[in-house]
Order: sequence, then structure tokens, then C-alpha cells
Amino acid sequence: MEEVIKYFEQLEARLAAAEERNAALENRLAAMDTRIDELKSEREQLLSRLAELENAQQEVKPKLAAIVGHLNRMNEILEDAQMRSLEPEKEEEPEPVVEPEQEIQSSRDQEIQEPEPEPEIQSSGDPEIQEPEQEPVVEPEPEPAPIAETPVAPKEEQVSPKAAIYGKAVDDIRLAISLGDRFLYQRELFGQNAEKMQRTLDELNRLGSFDEAIAYINSHFQWDTESNTYQQFLVTLHRRFG
Repeated sequence: MEEVIKYFEQLEARLAAAEERNAALENRLAAMDTRIDELKSEREQLLSRLAELENAQQEVKPKLAAIVGHLNRMNEILEDAQMRSLEPEKEEEPEPVVEPEQEIQSSRDQEIQEPEPEPEIQSSGDPEIQEPEQEPVVEPEPEPAPIAETPVAPKEEQVSPKAAIYGKAVDDIRLAISLGDRFLYQRELFGQNAEKMQRTLDELNRLGSFDEAIAYINSHFQWDTESNTYQQFLVTLHRRFG
């Protein structure tokens, strides 16, 4: 009889433990259901935010395209102005200088003439009384005109061959970079990293020659040497170290 009682007590203990486990599982399921509801709400919020970002991107794209087009036009205008500044100015032909000797000779030929003989005066009275002869008036020779000085043309500033090709030399690389080129280099060469571009320009300014600048670039970057942007950047370096 005692064994039967102990057996039932053990069964009751097992049932109680099973009920506790079931209650714990139910609590966990309830918590999971609550978490699932929270995740669904967060997902809906993220989808709504993503839709807003896509709409904003669609609105920004035309503005970015307009800005890029404006920058490209500014770059073309600056390049055109730079090419015009490199064209040599046409020299004005000097006016022909009249030799002063010819002017003096012509003026003398016109002014110096022989005096005409005066007619004889017939007297009506005594033939012995005659009026004294008048001496011919000799006009003084005109003074020679001053010799005109030949105007001296101003000396033209000599331009070196490198300056004619690459442009005027500068002490700072930044002075040779236009606004359009700045955006171009930052986008194509420095991955839209303005701070990295500024540090690189500072380091290049400290170097002493064009070869040192090329060596520094090859050791720190892997740029496409065949690209137009890279070639244009080399022209900028030539203006600094030319």
C-alpha cells in the first residue's frame, strides 16, 4: 500500500513539473508572438522609409544632372579661356617712317628760288642822274626740321616653350586647378574624398621636381595612366614644376 502511495506522489510531482514546463513554454511563446509583432511593425516602418528615400532620390536626380551639366559647361568655358590666353598676340606692323632728309630737301626746293630781275627805270630828266640800284633781297634759309625719332617698340615678355604648352607656371598646384577640374579630380582620382585630395596636393607641393611628383603618385595610387583625367592632372603638375 505504501508503494502505491509513493507511486501516486511521484506521478503528481511529475505532473506538477510538466505543468510548470508548459507554463514556461506558453510564456516564451507569448513573448515570441510579441517580438514577432514588433518585428512586423519595424518592417513596415523600414518599407515606408525606403519608399520615401526612393521618392527623394527620384527628385534629386534631375537636380544632380543639372548641376553636373552646369559644371561641365563651366569647365568648357574655363578651358576655352585658357587656350585663348595661350595664343600669341599678333604683332602690330610699325608705321613707315618718313626720312627727314627728304622732307628738308623738298621744303628747301619749294622755298629757295632765285629772285626775278627788276625792270629798268627810265628817267624823264637828266640822263646822268640815275637812281641807285637796289640790292636783291636774299631770304634766309629755313632751319632744318627736327629729325623725328623712331618709336621704339616695347619689348615683349619672352615665354618659355613649356609655358606656351602647359600654361603659366604657378607656386601652388591649387592655383592651376579650376573649379570644374577640382570636382573632376575629386570624383575620378580621389573617390569623392576631398580631404584625401587636399593632403595629396600638400605633399606634392612640398616636392622639388616633376619626377618626384610622378614617383609619389605611383607609390600611393593606382590610377589609369591612359585616362583623360590623369593626363589633364599631369598638365597641372607641369605648371607647378615646369
